[in-house]
Formats: sequence, structure tokens, C-alpha cells
Amino acid sequence: MSVSEINAMHPPLCSIHKKEPLTVFCKICNVAICIYCSIMDHKEWEGKEKHMTISITDAFKTFKETSSELEKVAKQCTDKLNDDLKVMTDRVKKLDENREESLRGIENHVGELVTRIKDSGDKLKSEVEAMYKIKRKATDAEREDVTTTISYINTNINLLHHLQKGNEATAMLSGNDVIRVLDDRIKAVPNTKYVNAGINFDTNNQQIVVLQEDIGMVSESKAGYVELSGAESITVGQVIGVKIIKTDECEVNANEIKATLTQPTGETIIAEVEEDINGDYTVIGRCTSAGIYKVDVRVDGEHIKKSPMSINVEKKGLLKTNTIDNVKEVCDVVKYGEDCLLISCQDNVIHKYKQSGKSIGKVTLSEGVQVNRMFTMNNGNIAFSDLGNDIITICTMNGEVVKSFGKGVLTNPYGIHVDEASRVMYVANHDNVAMFSIESGKLIKKIAKCGITDFEFVNIIDVTLTRQGHILVLYNNQNRLKLFDNEGTLMKVIVKKGDEDGKVTYPHGVVVDDNDNIIISSWHKLQLFSNSGKFIKRIDKEEDGISYPKGLCIISHQPRRVAVANHGDKTVKMFNY
Repeated sequence: MSVSEINAMHPPLCSIHKKEPLTVFCKICNVAICIYCSIMDHKEWEGKEKHMTISITDAFKTFKETSSELEKVAKQCTDKLNDDLKVMTDRVKKLDENREESLRGIENHVGELVTRIKDSGDKLKSEVEAMYKIKRKATDAEREDVTTTISYINTNINLLHHLQKGNEATAMLSGNDVIRVLDDRIKAVPNTKYVNAGINFDTNNQQIVVLQEDIGMVSESKAGYVELSGAESITVGQVIGVKIIKTDECEVNANEIKATLTQPTGETIIAEVEEDINGDYTVIGRCTSAGIYKVDVRVDGEHIKKSPMSINVEKKGLLKTNTIDNVKEVCDVVKYGEDCLLISCQDNVIHKYKQSGKSIGKVTLSEGVQVNRMFTMNNGNIAFSDLGNDIITICTMNGEVVKSFGKGVLTNPYGIHVDEASRVMYVANHDNVAMFSIESGKLIKKIAKCGITDFEFVNIIDVTLTRQGHILVLYNNQNRLKLFDNEGTLMKVIVKKGDEDGKVTYPHGVVVDDNDNIIISSWHKLQLFSNSGKFIKRIDKEEDGISYPKGLCIISHQPRRVAVANHGDKTVKMFNY
């Protein structure tokens, strides 16, 4: 019998109600409880959530799904780390080989230089010896001539001394001849030439400098100065665009870069390397199926830094395991930071969740506040439309109110958008779009005005800006998306009314993604349009359960992901598109 079968026969019992099995799970307390605990200690009071309970079976199902997804992520992580380890091992091997090769090269080069220098020295020595022999022979000959002359002169002088001491007649008989011969010989003695005895070795100092500094150079390969940079996740259909980052220390040309793309099937193809006007390079690849793709870039045959890079290509569609359930009266969702979502429910609480769906806290505001639509500002503050007081409020993440404005000007404020550059806030205000100065809170002007009837409780429901700074205004009851210039002049109708794909019925939310495409939530679907209003596709499927969706936000560009406040079933759903 297996462990699971034994556990099924003897399930754990409640520690409080001793004989009761644990059949309920409290999501707030993150604990398994019995049915009596769910009624007594973990119940919901007067509509205010004290606890949130589901069946232990549903909780276990979610647990298994989460575990399964985590196992996949863990597998992808370990696969990537193993790939990295293999690359590191290969690099260590290559590094060792390069070290030995470089040391051998230096030794051989130095040996060759020593041999050349020794040969050159031997040649110089031979030249010195030859020069010495010539100069020594000439000097010896000069010495012999000088010695002979000195001896001759001394002999004749001695003779004269002898004659001077002897017989006068004898002296006069031969003395004059001795004097004449000696005088002639003295006059005939030439000036001594003194053969140059200098044999000098002049060192070539420039050559010494060359030998000291330029016998060679130790350097890294060019691959060590280049690295990959890019997103590690995208959705099917997105273009893989991985940047090749260069440093100023080394120039790398396009013809030196070789890039390949390995598909999930194992097939490897040559990837394109595009150069932009700034001289930077991008590896371009097409992904047509989900799975792990690997981008491998080499320079001079060696991996550059962070190569190969693994890229997880995710499926399009609903991320079921990330769905946030049981969010009462949910009306908006915005991204906060890298991994946090803020959710509003038209009450005085802003709920905080991880993108995984895990609750991580809340921001509680004053009684009477009804947080409707929100906008995350660059400084970390949250701006929101307050239906309870018909104003706009900016608060910190601690719930501290920074400022409020719009009292007496706004009527049923809904969607808002903040242009941080111009410091202007746009508010969808029933029958117009009100523009306020963020600094002073004063009304600048109203645009996009429209006539309403008593039957149209809300007409203009949302507003946002395009990448060009034009204003997109979403009309709920008129079922239109209109484009205005930044002065408020109507340019054209982008999307019109209709139930078929490419048109909208009772739209509630509009956002613009990083590609300047437009996403609209309306009635029972999410749709993607180009910036000119051309229908691209429906993001959700009918079975995904989109029902009366309201606010929505872009979670990420890579992968392309959007979150929507699905009012119909009180959930926040996330989609790759």
C-alpha cells in the first residue's frame, strides 16, 4: 500500500475539534481547518472579509497546479544552470589551453630572441677581433720603426761623446760625418701617426627599449570584451532581439560575429546579426513555438560573455495559475514595481498581490473613500479616482494622502492617466475629460465633451495617451474609442460599436503597450488593435471566462502580458498575447 493510500485511510484531524477531519482551507491564514473552524474562527462577517475559505480539495488542486508550474520553472532554471556550467567548464578548459599556449609562445619567442641576440653578439665579437688584429699589426710596425730610430740616434750620440773625449785629430777626421748623418736622420724622422687604438661598442638603447616592452603582448580575446543582453522570456510570435554589448576597449566588426539560434526541437540555424546606425549589434530570431530557445554568439570562435543565452518562449493565452480569485467588486488593476499588482474594489482598500497570485498586504484609506481607477506614478505614489467623494487623490503606499483635488469639478470620475513629462493628469469625467495640473491641482481645461441623457449614467469611462502624446478617449455608452490631439481637437474615431471582433460593446478599459498597440476591455472580451485602429486579434478565448471586464494594465513587454480586472467573476486574470 502506498503512502498516499495510507494517508487517505488516516487523514489528519483538527487540533481543536479533535474528531473532525480537515476539509476546509483558509487562504488568508494559509492553514487547513475543519468545517466547525470555518464557521466559528474563520468566517466572513458582515461582508467584510476576515477570512477566505475554500474546500481542501480545491486548495489541494491549486497546490498541485502551483507545484507543477514551479517544477517546470525549476526544470528550466536547472537546465539553464547546467548549460551555464557546461559553458563555464568549456571556458576553464579553453583558459587552461590558452595559458599553456601563451606561456609556450613566450618561452619560444624569448628563446628565439636570445638566439638572435647571441648570434648578433658573436658577429660583433668577430668584428672586434678583426679590427684588433689590423690595428695591433699597424701599431707594432710603428713601434718597431720608432725603436730602431731611437737606437740609431742613441748609437751616434754615444759615438759623438766618445770622439769628444778622444784624440782631436781623430775626432776631426770622422766627427763631422757623424754629425751630418745624425742630423739628416733626425730631420728625416716623420711625425708619429699613432694608429687609432679605439675599438668601441656602442649599445643600441632603442633596441633595449624594444626588447623590454615590445617583444610581444599579452591580451584577452575579443570575445572577452563583448556580452549578450536581453529579455529571458517572450511570447510565441515575438521577435527575439538580443543586444550585443561592446566596450570601448576593443573594436569588434560584424564579420567577426557568428550567431546561431537553437530551437526547442534541437535544430540549430544561423541567426541574423543586424547593425544599427550607432554601430551596435542585435541578434534577430523568429520563434514560432513555445519552449526554450538558445542564442549562441561567438567572436573569433569563442563564446562571448553570457553566451549561450536561454530564452523561454511562453504560450499565448490565459495564465491560469496566476489568476487572482475572490476579489469582490474588482474594478481595476495596475502594476507596481517589478512583481506587484494593486487591485481596487470601489472601497477604501487597495489590495497588494504578487503576479503569481499571492496576497502580500493592503493599503487602507479613510472611511468613505471609494478607490475606483488607479495610476502608478514614477515616484512610487498612487493616484486614484475616488467615487465616494468625486475627487482625485494621490497617496503613498502607506496610505498617507499627499493631495486631493477636483472637488466640485468632477462627477463620477473613472479612468485616469498621468503624463509625468508635462505634469498633467487626465480624468475620464462622465461627459468630458478633465485636465488638471498635478502640482497645483487646478483645472486646466475640459476636452472631449459630449452630450448625455438621463439614461446614460457614465459615458466617458477611460482615457490614456499614445506614444506620440495624442489622447485616446473611451466612450462607454457610445461604444467608441476616439483619438484627440494634445490640444483636445478630435482627429478621428479609432474603434466603433459592434459585437463582432474588431468592434466594441460597453468598453471599460484602454491601455497602450510598448509597441504603441491598443488593448481594449469590453463586455466579454479583450482585443488588440494597432495605433491606427486596425484590428489585430482577440487576446482571450470564450472559455477563459472574460465577463464585464473593467480596468486593465500592461504587466510586461517581454513577454507581452496584460492583466484585467474581470468584474463578472471577481477575478484578476493575466494573459500572454
